[in-house]
Amino acid sequence: MDTASRCDPHFPNPRLSFWLSALVLTMTWSFSVTESAAPIQLRGEVGGKVTFRCPVAKQRALKFVYLQRRKTFVNGYHMTKDLSVLAWKNTRMDDDNRTIHMFDLNMSHSGDYRCVIHYIGSANQIVETTIHLAVTATYSKPALTKHCSDENRNFSCQVTCASHGGYPGTEMMWNVSGTQMWKVVNSSEMSNPNTMLVSSSSTTYINCSNGGVTSLSCFVGNITSDTIRVCERGKPKDPSDYTSPYVIPAVCAVVVVSMLALLLLWWRRKKGQQRSAAVPLREVEPLNENKEGIDAS
Repeated sequence: MDTASRCDPHFPNPRLSFWLSALVLTMTWSFSVTESAAPIQLRGEVGGKVTFRCPVAKQRALKFVYLQRRKTFVNGYHMTKDLSVLAWKNTRMDDDNRTIHMFDLNMSHSGDYRCVIHYIGSANQIVETTIHLAVTATYSKPALTKHCSDENRNFSCQVTCASHGGYPGTEMMWNVSGTQMWKVVNSSEMSNPNTMLVSSSSTTYINCSNGGVTSLSCFVGNITSDTIRVCERGKPKDPSDYTSPYVIPAVCAVVVVSMLALLLLWWRRKKGQQRSAAVPLREVEPLNENKEGIDAS
C-alpha cells in the first residue's frame, strides 16, 4: 500500500483503492511499454499545490492516460470507463485529459509518479513518463536568544539560534563579525515523526575577553535571522561592573526616603520654634527695697 494513501485523509478507502487499482493495472499488463529517457522534475511546498502535465500528444486520439504512484492509481482518464471513484480526493483532472492538479501537499506526497499513456490505433504499445515530485517546507525565521555571564571573571556569551517547520533537514549556519573568539558548541536537527518536518538549532560560544562588540546572525537555507550584538561591555575590570537591574531603583528609593526624613525633621523643628514664640512673657514683681526685713541703709 502506498505511503501517501496511509497518511493522507484525501484518499479513497484503501481496500477499495487496492482492488480498483488492480483492475486498472490489469488493463496495462498486456501492453509493451516505451519509457521516456529523462524523468520530469516537479517541486511543491507543504500546504501548496502542483500540476502534473502528462506529455499527451494533442493531435492523437487518446484511449487512456493514468497518473500512478508505484502500483497506486492517482487520477486519470479512460475513454469508456469512469475512474472518478478511484482518484485521490486531493486531485483534479482538467478537461484536456492530460493535466492533473494535486493540492494540500504534505511530505508523504514526495516521490516518483508515472504517466501511462495509450493512444487509439497504437496496437498494444503504451508510453510511460516518470515525474519526480519533491515536496519541501520553508523554515520559520530563525530566532536568537543570548545569555552572557562572568564566571571566574571570564566574560563570555552563549547564543542559540532555532528555526522549525522546514524540509529537508538543513544545518543552521552563522554569520559572525568581530574580534572575539567563537565556536559552535552544539547543533541539532529534529524531525517530527508525524509531519516529517524538521526543527534546526545551533548554539555558539563567544569569548568576550578581547573587548569590542561582536555582531552575529544565523541562517537556515535562505532564511536569515535578525542581527544582534554581544560583548558590548568587553571584559569587565571588576565584577562590580555588572549592576543588577534592581540596584538603581533601590538607591533612588533610599535617597527619596532620606530626603523625606530630613524634610520632616526640619518641619518639626520649625513648628517647635513657632510654638515657643507664641507663649506670653510673665511680668516679674519689682523688688521692694523698703519691705520689712530689709535694711534700707
